[in-house]
Amino acid sequence: MGAVLTFVTHYTEGDEFLDSIVTGDETWVFHHTPESKQQLMEWRHTHSALIKKFKTSTSINRVMVTVFWDRKRVLMVNCMPHGTTVNAAAYCEIQKGLDMRLKMEDEG
Repeated sequence: MGAVLTFVTHYTEGDEFLDSIVTGDETWVFHHTPESKQQLMEWRHTHSALIKKFKTSTSINRVMVTVFWDRKRVLMVNCMPHGTTVNAAAYCEIQKGLDMRLKMEDEG
């Protein structure tokens, strides 16, 4: 409740306060795009052999991506190395990178 009251107080001072809010989220991004039914259809002779299609495993072809943005733009996109996840140590390193980027923008 106290944090909400602080936000409301700052918001009544003007829109500049909204520029200082940075948020982020993480999501899985897949390396492949599955074929649609239209893409799977093909012309062939009635006597020709069927083409063997291999099933792709979506869990293998993905990467964890963390994105940070403010109300105007995307500030940073971070791709985790394959086989790692976002834990406390990794999140601290990502946060350091975001802090450095924000400091560079303030100076430049």
